[in-house]
Amino acid sequence: MANRIELTLRPKADVKALDAKTAERIGRVARAETVELDEGGAVFGFSPTAGDAAIVRGHVEMAARFELGAHWHTRYELFSR
Repeated sequence: MANRIELTLRPKADVKALDAKTAERIGRVARAETVELDEGGAVFGFSPTAGDAAIVRGHVEMAARFELGAHWHTRYELFSR
């Protein structure tokens, strides 16, 4: 069985940390199985059956855009864990 897919959304320097409510909303929109706060950011966990990593990443990017605004990527970074 393949490992679960985990993506981390973390604020860049001098940007406020994600709060639990915002992280949960992003996770819900992206259909994450788990959402954990970590060092001011959030780790989103997906089952391997959720699709390939590129599809899952697209879901998180779209959810971040909805919750954090169109220019979220200038304030936050998204990377595989």
